[in-house]
Amino acid sequence: MTLHIAANTGCNLGCTYCYEEPDRVMKQKQIDNEYDIDAIMARLEEWKETKPWEPPGMHGGEPLLLRKEHLDQIFAYCYENWDEKRTHIQTNATLIDDDHIELFKKYNVSVGISCDGPIELNRERLARGGGKDVTDHMSARTLSAIERLADEGVPVGLIVVLHDGNAGNDEKLEKLLAQMDKWNAMGIYGHYNPAIPYEDVQTDISLTGERLAEVYLRTWEWMMEPGQDYRSWNPMRDFQNNLLGTSLRNCIVNTCDVYNAGAAQIIKGDGEQTGCGKTWAAVGDGVPFLQGESTDNRYNDPDEQERYEMLKQVPGACDPEYDGPDLGGLRGCRYWAVDQGGCPSAGIDGDYRNRSTFHEAHHALYERIEGDMRRMFPAIRLMTDLPWDAPVSDLAASKQVDIKPFVNMQHGNGGEPNVFRGTAEVEPPFSIITNMDMPFEARQKLYEDYYGEEIVTADPATGSIHADSDVARLQPRADDDGKAGCCGDECDC
Repeated sequence: MTLHIAANTGCNLGCTYCYEEPDRVMKQKQIDNEYDIDAIMARLEEWKETKPWEPPGMHGGEPLLLRKEHLDQIFAYCYENWDEKRTHIQTNATLIDDDHIELFKKYNVSVGISCDGPIELNRERLARGGGKDVTDHMSARTLSAIERLADEGVPVGLIVVLHDGNAGNDEKLEKLLAQMDKWNAMGIYGHYNPAIPYEDVQTDISLTGERLAEVYLRTWEWMMEPGQDYRSWNPMRDFQNNLLGTSLRNCIVNTCDVYNAGAAQIIKGDGEQTGCGKTWAAVGDGVPFLQGESTDNRYNDPDEQERYEMLKQVPGACDPEYDGPDLGGLRGCRYWAVDQGGCPSAGIDGDYRNRSTFHEAHHALYERIEGDMRRMFPAIRLMTDLPWDAPVSDLAASKQVDIKPFVNMQHGNGGEPNVFRGTAEVEPPFSIITNMDMPFEARQKLYEDYYGEEIVTADPATGSIHADSDVARLQPRADDDGKAGCCGDECDC
């Protein structure tokens, strides 16, 4: 989760895809009237005690519209009360000046910047009260600020919103990748955010799931080009980590209570709390509504998981045993453990209960990355080696599970370590779930399905389940053409 302060929703730009646009105000007088600095500081005082794990940052509206003395007050408080840990700000960067840069350095602030590519690809980030020339001028200021911050040693990260204007065809995408290459060469990295089609904002510039898949796959290929080891972008790197089970990075692949969205816990300008702004347009009218403690509710309440229980049961395009109409679910999805339906705000047909309209792109990217990882390390263990609905997602998201992805390639595991179908493994890939809240009979069935009922011993009294390891180690893998104890035609054994 991330802790944010959104003192205002005002902005000097009017991006056509912005989910905050319905609540936008711009004039400085309105900005001043929109937030109560004392109320914000009072809530920060509470958070110091109840949320000590992460210093809050500024995200929401354009934070640099706040008066500089108030920015200083907020950053100073966070710096002093969260052990001088790095905090953050998300900005369009058009207003950054010398004073802001000094604040960022003084209070250890990393700067997230929203920029959709070079000037000609940035024209959905409209300047208010001006035409194309003013918009282009503002984009030039953003690009200049990115370089200056990097030169000044201020950590910079980027959000690139994907839409028809910068990725709608291959020519635009190649221009975007060329700009990303320049940023990566400077040590600046970032992630994609697909523009969500909101009925009250826009529905005509968002990419289709099919086109987004093409963009993701081309970006992965761009990252993997020989001699370009400095290239990196998300969600591509995140998806690699997700498959390895190191943690489920990025809220778009985790569960989310759309009415109490805990991925972003936000202090509003009046000191009350809300959640991720994408939910404002998804289940509201685009105006921030109270969430979390301000409504006596828990963020991402584990008892409020109806969407995900439904998605697991409802068939859709991913179910290999279903050939009926797509009902918007994810039953049987190979990548369920690493992608639980996507952001509810992007649900198919504007219904947060459906899987995301962008799941097609996620699935395609996971499939490509998994294939490449397995070709490089055939003996690797990934999250997809577990049963599709194994209860590991929450544990992976909170870094409480280790699937031991390279166990087959390590010494001391009872067999011969080998990058190509190593035999060091003495436990099935799902053995990590045996201590989880899973019925004994269900765990027993996993072992029997994997090894064969005849070599599995199960004792309900002690909860112990194991396979005869000497026999199990000789069991043919599915892709060994039935040659037990052999790697098949591709080795000399």
